[in-house]
Amino acid sequence: MEKRYLLLIGCFLLVLSCEEVIDPELPAAEPRLVIDAILGFNAGSEEDISLGQVTLTLTAPFLNAQITPATNAIVALIDERDGTVFPLIENEPGVFRDGLPALAFNTDYTLQVTYNNEVYTATERLVKAGTIENVIQGDDFLFDEDSETEVVITFADVPNERNSYLFSFGFDNFLVTDDEFYQDSGLTFSFFYEDVEPGDLLSITLLGIDAEFASFVDQTLMQSGNNANGLFSVPNSNVRGNIVNRTNPANFAFGYFSISEFDVAFLTVE
Repeated sequence: MEKRYLLLIGCFLLVLSCEEVIDPELPAAEPRLVIDAILGFNAGSEEDISLGQVTLTLTAPFLNAQITPATNAIVALIDERDGTVFPLIENEPGVFRDGLPALAFNTDYTLQVTYNNEVYTATERLVKAGTIENVIQGDDFLFDEDSETEVVITFADVPNERNSYLFSFGFDNFLVTDDEFYQDSGLTFSFFYEDVEPGDLLSITLLGIDAEFASFVDQTLMQSGNNANGLFSVPNSNVRGNIVNRTNPANFAFGYFSISEFDVAFLTVE
């Protein structure tokens, strides 16, 4: 946090010291397709739930904060057991949520995106997640007692195998962990929210991910600074995912396709 404040102060002083506005002309590369696709499965007490979304956007020139959706694409999920194709529905420009089938373990699923007459694919399997056993509000803080709220999370590891997990705490906050030091048991840890108020409802989601996706998320979070643009914000350098352009391999896409079992817990701030 202190580093962030020092950086902001440094940038502010730099702006004050400039007498002339400089508008550099930066070379603009051709836009590339970005495919962000995380699908989830939860075995509910009453019924199984499959949800998630596929988001298609285009890369933009450096310093351009505007995100442009990639429209007029055709998106489908293919069950490789029998080749059944499930067309996904575009709910808003570049965002596909509806049309997902009931997901199953030990099954290959291929995401197929057709955009500008080129076909992009990635094939993954559903990855098991642990179980969130307890979420409580704590009394500790890291830096500022008045602005921080501690949430203590306890979760159980998937037994008898090596696992990686992705936690989403909302507000574009994420954490990647693997069970190297808590295999077959679980872990209790604290996460500190900033500027939440009594009565706010917090959502903590645990997703099972494979080692390749864990590495991708780690690199993306590190290079993007886990900033307000979220998990798939544009990093400082190219982080290649698992999506392949079958029509023109040189015109590769950014992003990742992942299928995760998930568990979710809620906490109302006191």
